[in-house]
Amino acid sequence: MTIQKIKTNFFIGIAKLIAKLPLVVIIFLGKIIGYLTWAIPNKRKKIARRNIELCFPDLEQNQQKSLLKANLISTGIGFSEMLIAYWSKDKKFIGDFEFSGLQHVHTALTKGKGCILMSCHLHTIELASRAINIKLEKPSFILGRQHNNKVFEALIDKARRAHCEKTIDKKDLRSVLKALKNNRCIFYIPDQNFSYQCEYIDFFKQPAATVIAPVRIAQSSSASVVPWFCFREKGKWVIQFLPALEYFHQNDISNSLLKMNQLFELQIKKHPEQYLWVHRRFKNHPKGKNYLYKDL
Repeated sequence: MTIQKIKTNFFIGIAKLIAKLPLVVIIFLGKIIGYLTWAIPNKRKKIARRNIELCFPDLEQNQQKSLLKANLISTGIGFSEMLIAYWSKDKKFIGDFEFSGLQHVHTALTKGKGCILMSCHLHTIELASRAINIKLEKPSFILGRQHNNKVFEALIDKARRAHCEKTIDKKDLRSVLKALKNNRCIFYIPDQNFSYQCEYIDFFKQPAATVIAPVRIAQSSSASVVPWFCFREKGKWVIQFLPALEYFHQNDISNSLLKMNQLFELQIKKHPEQYLWVHRRFKNHPKGKNYLYKDL
């Protein structure tokens, strides 16, 4: 057994124990983690600050600072929500979810071409995905990036398989198309930085390397693309599904990606503190890699 495996198993064991605690305690621990991330200097805090400066230039400095603090605390809560999603029982959280627009998913599946459940990297994404799977007749697939720590990846995949079919690597398009051909749902969260098969599309008025695969998959499979978003509101998790995005089946890829990013912007602005600003969304840049972050 390697040192990496021992360390990973140890931390996962602690995470599983935390997931057994009452919901309010788990969320409170997440808030503490988030507050420490705000209080202690670290690289992720610097990245989040830079992203907020870039994307919300109209905010005054004290407003940007307040948003940064709220975002890092929300990031900590998002971490605790991941633990709940992976290792807690359904009854612990499902009663605190509200759904609207689920009929758009059912309508998509009646066409027999599968359904791409598209969202952006909100902090609630893992827990919300599990809640949605509880509502679906058949468990969905999750499209994602393989983690560099293979031990960790295997343990997370095992946790996800308790409520979804499996995780598909983002490069495995054959498996994606097969799942859609079988009229299944696939969670696709395509708003992170990409270094290949992408176009620079505006996101909060910044050139963002945006992957073109969502459009190509939708066109190749004829699957419906149903956007959904989940925010914490008034002590509950609120999930809203929107009507299928018809523009994904048009020929203009750049225009489709621009409309997708504009949709993400519109939703993120509702609760900007609940978005993953600690990610280097603009890492790849027309002026060079890390152009906007090289001084951090």
